[in-house]
Amino acid sequence: MEDKLIINIGIGDRIYPISINRGDSKREELIRKASQSINETLLQYKKKGYKNKDDQDYLAMTVIMFAVKMMENEENEDISPIINEIRKINFALEEVLTKE
Repeated sequence: MEDKLIINIGIGDRIYPISINRGDSKREELIRKASQSINETLLQYKKKGYKNKDDQDYLAMTVIMFAVKMMENEENEDISPIINEIRKINFALEEVLTKE
């Protein structure tokens, strides 16, 4: 079992303990950047002044926004066009090589 470290992350007005592997500075940095981005987005929604909204509503709106962004990124990671181009290049190379 790896040695764990607890880092405390503030989201809104609450603190959340998150367990990471000790020495995993990349993961810690990523978590801290994520929490900063979440807090910035929460603040943007709060500044808009929606009526009858509380912190839970703003957090839900933030989660939806991040989930949509994540799904858009997953869709953009479609590598099939790249694979098709590689196949075309491969086919062209095979034609050239068979002519020689």
